Amino acid sequence: MKILVVDDETAICMLLNEYLSFKGYEVTTVESGEEALAQYNRSKPDMVLLDIKMPGIDGLEVLSRIRKKDPDTGIIMMSAFADEATVQKALRTGADKYLEKPLDLGQIDDTLMRFANKSV
Repeated sequence: MKILVVDDETAICMLLNEYLSFKGYEVTTVESGEEALAQYNRSKPDMVLLDIKMPGIDGLEVLSRIRKKDPDTGIIMMSAFADEATVQKALRTGADKYLEKPLDLGQIDDTLMRFANKSV
């Protein structure tokens, strides 16, 4: 499975890249919404792990643009700061799952396994 990790925090990108690569996934990381859209168009990942709050194009806009192109790509939204209204907006816009930071790697594993089996 190809996974695109999008987070403006370099440490989160590095952690997820190392962890998911160890698990056998093909991982690409980027640190902005603009880079996310460009990389998405190049690589057509199966799953996107997407931070909500980023400078420039935020995660909700990236989510919306990806959904317009491909409703089947899995998208997991991540944030430490999202309020309930933001979480609900992300889910209404088409996010498959919302995870709070600090991230629980076991929860990411479970979500990826369910997505692979098409029951997110």
